[in-house]
Amino acid sequence: MSISAYTRSEHLRALWPWLPLWTVMALLAIFSHGPMPMFSTRTLAVAWEMWAHGHWLVPYINGEPYSEKVPLLFWMIHAGWAAFGVNDVWPRVLEVIFGGVQLVLASVLASRLFPARPWVAKATPWLLMALSYSFLFGLQIMYEVLLVVWVLAALLCLVPSATRSQPRWWLFALVVGAGLLTKGPVMVVHVLFPLLFGPLWNDWARQNKARWYGFGLLALLGGFAILLAWAIPAGEAGGEAYRQRLFFTQTAGRVVSKHTQGLQNHARPAWFYLLYLPVIVFPLSGWLRGIVALPTALLRKPWRPGTGAAVGLAAAALVVLLLCATVASTPAWVGKVLAVLVFVPLFVALMRQPLETGLRFLVAWLLPALLTFSLIGGKQLYYLLPELAGVILLVAACVADLRERHKTLATHYALGTWPLSVGAFLLAVALFAMPSVVPTRFPDNIWLTGMAPYARFFAVVFVVLGALLLLRGRGEMRRLAFAGLVGTVALNALFTMGLWYRYDLAPASAFLRQADAAGQPIGNLGTEYNGQYHFAGRLMHPIARINMLPGMTAAPDDDDDDAIHDGDSLHDFATHHPNGLIVSYERHPPAEAFRFARLIQPSRTGWLMIWDAPTLDALKSGRVPDEPAQPTLLFPQEYWRGRTGLR
Repeated sequence: MSISAYTRSEHLRALWPWLPLWTVMALLAIFSHGPMPMFSTRTLAVAWEMWAHGHWLVPYINGEPYSEKVPLLFWMIHAGWAAFGVNDVWPRVLEVIFGGVQLVLASVLASRLFPARPWVAKATPWLLMALSYSFLFGLQIMYEVLLVVWVLAALLCLVPSATRSQPRWWLFALVVGAGLLTKGPVMVVHVLFPLLFGPLWNDWARQNKARWYGFGLLALLGGFAILLAWAIPAGEAGGEAYRQRLFFTQTAGRVVSKHTQGLQNHARPAWFYLLYLPVIVFPLSGWLRGIVALPTALLRKPWRPGTGAAVGLAAAALVVLLLCATVASTPAWVGKVLAVLVFVPLFVALMRQPLETGLRFLVAWLLPALLTFSLIGGKQLYYLLPELAGVILLVAACVADLRERHKTLATHYALGTWPLSVGAFLLAVALFAMPSVVPTRFPDNIWLTGMAPYARFFAVVFVVLGALLLLRGRGEMRRLAFAGLVGTVALNALFTMGLWYRYDLAPASAFLRQADAAGQPIGNLGTEYNGQYHFAGRLMHPIARINMLPGMTAAPDDDDDDAIHDGDSLHDFATHHPNGLIVSYERHPPAEAFRFARLIQPSRTGWLMIWDAPTLDALKSGRVPDEPAQPTLLFPQEYWRGRTGLR
């Protein structure tokens, strides 16, 4: 066998058995229920509207240009639809492919960063696929999983390989451009700091600073040129309002802390990520060996002068910052100052430590990125998905260091996975008790009552996983990863069996599909419409936001205008469109809904109802409407068989 053939064979063997295991679990989980509102349904709605109306340059949602997102993911969905027809199978398979590529790239990055420690490359994909949050979010048809692929690929372009020390600048530019076309300018935040601090971790960068920064800047500009090659013609095609939001307010609205009208800026305080970091890295946050390994590897003694003071300052600022999370009136600037005092001294202290190249790279990537995202006003947990791969690399590298330098700590049972085992057993006890306790103690809790009939089967699953995590000896990391992955898939299955009916919009979408095909106008009462019915119903016309009270119109009121306007009152809509339908939402369905509504189904914590517009207008005005021609449709039917007394 030739050397190249042997190398390829070794690479393929390295994928076994974690990649087949993860693929089976991911496919099982992602196809256990339909696309989730609002994440997946909104993405599919945009892709469908672009496809149905031929908007190849400008994303559209509900008849309007959609400046919140760039189009690469939509184009990928369209490529599959062109080959296989319009369906929701291809977009989900696409997300599974993205997740698998992410695991492979993380393993390759680990092998380059720690060539002398092959265990790190073996452990990285196992630990990464164990993360519950990233696995569950990977079930969504969203942009972040694809963004992780581009971020890891871009970092691989900067990291030296066994045969090449100089970065692959042209490939870096292409990958950055792909990331910009996936999620916009935030792509640069994820890859900027390893480039900016290159001389601190890269020998070639330290010896060729001018070329490193010169070519790096040109590569970033090349990536933005790829983005502008789409954005400029898209801005012209989308109109002035779309152009302004695309180039200016859409990104700026996420940077500021206060709410920006009409933009999804998700403003949250500076402590948000630090507080929830243990949640999004679970179950690693319950692995004592990984927790102990981090300071043991990063802060090994003897410390250089000033290291202790810097670490102490960072720890004190972290405590104060987390205390501020309990005080609602803390000014935003205080949180930002404390975040700086957490990350900057820690970064300086670690960079003065005699760390190996791979650890210096991870510090240069993770700490500045976490600080930047903490200072940016707009925050969502999934914004950190690319950095989670870096956290896994850091934990795996530190555990590998622990295995080499502290064999007692690396094998001591007290630092094993027993806390996670205790948690699994406690969860199993709670699940086993649910069918007996919930009907008498929590009869009104829709979440517990939904899961209770199926809970005991899953209690057995978590007993087995808890016993697995109690085992001693070799293979602790793989047992942790297997338990984390299977436990997450089990919880997703429990959600599907007990609660998915509250998220399944297929009945309402099918009803609206018939109305839309018949030319009936549709309004969404009182709340913003996020496209949740458009793809499942293959709707071809917009759904208007309708206000309940007269005098709240956002558009000029013209009695001769029969068009649907966002902001029309319910009365105006019913007057101009007597054949129209209204979708409304209530915490509890009113008694008259079972007599006059066209359709009723549970929706999250409340209820979704579809009405003839004149009927609902009459009821809201205190009048008795005409008797409906058809009985009210109740979905899901199996849910209502035991609840006929509610009607």
